Amino acid sequence: MWLVFRISSDDARSAYGFSRSPIELQMGGLVLGERVRPIIYDREYLVRGLAEVERVAGVRAGAPFFEGLLAEGSYVSDSEPPCRAVVVMQELAPERAFAFAHALPAAYYEEGRPLDDPALIGEIAATHGVDAERFVAHWQSDEARAATQRAFMAARAAGIVSYPTLRYRRAERTITLVKGFMAPEEAVQVVRGLRANGRLCRQAFKKAVAAGQW
Repeated sequence: MWLVFRISSDDARSAYGFSRSPIELQMGGLVLGERVRPIIYDREYLVRGLAEVERVAGVRAGAPFFEGLLAEGSYVSDSEPPCRAVVVMQELAPERAFAFAHALPAAYYEEGRPLDDPALIGEIAATHGVDAERFVAHWQSDEARAATQRAFMAARAAGIVSYPTLRYRRAERTITLVKGFMAPEEAVQVVRGLRANGRLCRQAFKKAVAAGQW
């Protein structure tokens, strides 16, 4: 999901020439239901997966994650609490939602901090200009939980089943551009091809198909 967060900041959008293009952040929830369990059970999968992330994206998880949360093993992996935090930020300060959302995986994978910790959620909210106590109170409310479930259902209804997914909407048509990782610069070229030609440019399309992202 870092791909979407990074190309959606105001500075990045201006640099890529998309300063007037609205970008919507949708929460789908990767680890939900039967997949929610202590992280120890997915240790080997995560080690392999994070090595692949580093190989293709150049993003490296930090020692605090590997030697802390992952080594200790009792943290319950669950996408709902951090997704709920993003939903709350979208309600309280929507203009800060992308930066806030980017800070969550950074805290988790780089600093090894648990994303169900109210203290962490409040700290990150305060860093992004929202009163920590107010934010956490709303984050822990039944209303926020219900809103998050609605967000998950909306993502499923839109056909979003893998993460990150980047979709492009023009007029009444929505096209899925990326399923999984794609370098931001490549994703931008795909979008530019659509905007300029009303369809994917041939080179970007071939790349997307070859990568299994179309």
